[in-house]
Amino acid sequence: MSNRSEAGIKEAISNLEQILDSGASMVTIDGETTQFDLSAVSARLRDLKAELATLQGKKNRRPLFNRVDLS
Repeated sequence: MSNRSEAGIKEAISNLEQILDSGASMVTIDGETTQFDLSAVSARLRDLKAELATLQGKKNRRPLFNRVDLS
């Protein structure tokens, strides 16, 4: 776990949410192309939210239901 401040984590969460909300996986600005792996962005967002909850003293809750694919 990193020694980041709560404000820094909130800013990183906001930036990742903007990437996901845009829905774009590739952006080109002035000839510079940046490509995002949206599944990695989602995973990082989940990790940052858990880290923020830990900093705020909240307990992590487990989901009530799990999806099981028996096919």
